[in-house]
This record gives sequence, C-alpha cells and structure tokens, in this order.
Amino acid sequence: MEQLLEVATQFPTVIYSALLGIVVVYWFVGMLGLIDLDFGGDTDIDADVDISVGGLTGLMLTFGLTGVPFTLVISIIILLCWLISFYLQFYLLTWLPDGWLYYLMGAVASFAIFLISLPITAIAIRPLKGMFKSVEATTSNHLVGKDATIATSKVNENFGQARLFNDGAELLVDVRCDPQHTLTMGDKVLVIKYLQENHAYIVAPYTP
Repeated sequence: MEQLLEVATQFPTVIYSALLGIVVVYWFVGMLGLIDLDFGGDTDIDADVDISVGGLTGLMLTFGLTGVPFTLVISIIILLCWLISFYLQFYLLTWLPDGWLYYLMGAVASFAIFLISLPITAIAIRPLKGMFKSVEATTSNHLVGKDATIATSKVNENFGQARLFNDGAELLVDVRCDPQHTLTMGDKVLVIKYLQENHAYIVAPYTP
C-alpha cells in the first residue's frame, strides 16, 4: 500500500491520480443524488452538420468515442490513463535519474498515455453503445403520464433526477420543473412532457 501511494504521487502519475480522485468524488456524489450524472445525453455528433470540429470533440469523433454518455467516456479515459501511467512509472520512469531528463520524459509519457487510452476506451465502450440506445428509446415519450419519485436534493428548470418504474424496471431519468414548483428528494411527481433536445422530462407535483 505504501509503495502504491508512493508511485501514485510521483510525476507524471500524480496528474492522473488527481483527475481520478475528482472522477471518484463525482460518481460518489452522483450516487447520493446530489448532482445530475447526465445519463440522458450521449456523445453523438451529427455528421451531416457542416461544421469544423477540433480539440476534444475532434479526438472523440476520430477514435469513435460516441454513443455513450460523455461523463462515462471521460471517466474511462482517466481510469485507463492512471493505470497505464502507474505501471509505466513503476517499471520504467522510476529508474531514470531525478532532473530535467526525468521531467521531460514524464511530460512526453503523459501525453502519449492519453493518446494510447483513446483507442482502448473506444474498444471498451463498444458493447455499451447498444445498451444506451435501448435506454434512450425506452425512456422517451413512453414514460409520459407515469408517476415518479425525486432522487436528487432538488429539481429546477436546469437540474434534477427522478426514479420511476417502467415494465417492472426501475429507471433513473433527468427531470425538470417549472420555477413555481418546489421539489425535493422523496417528492412524488407526474411526468407530463418529454424534452427531446435535452433528453429530460418535465414533471409536476403529484399526489397519488
């Protein structure tokens, strides 16, 4: 354990250790219902739109990192980067003498690790694409008229999630409400409209 912490806190592994820590906190807080995990949308980009893409979006298109939620893709990339960086640090970089050469090699390795993680992530998410497409097809207008229970600490016009049952399966969906309504965790609501552009539902207070 001591050796693991030592390697994880050395450059360049420490960069991905910090990012991995943020990812873990994000998912933990999301599981508690304090933030929206944003599983409604995905990383699909309309290829028919005549635009020039670059940066992270361009990389995701190039490596096929589409069809699943953006947050999941980023989480897998960071986890893979940390694993590769950890073993590279343990078996190779640790033998380099401390100094400018070490940090130069570490910086180059950090960038190379990120590029290596992209095709691996594309392979890892390939089996998940069909699942998220099925979920999207199920959790659309078919859920309008069903009752649900708020799962997050609050719901407003920009944030919120709720749990509901559809054909015996419990679903966690993104929900929104009008500003005049005050909804908190545990409140019963009725799904009244599906917002396709936001992959979310409008809900209103409901008394069974």
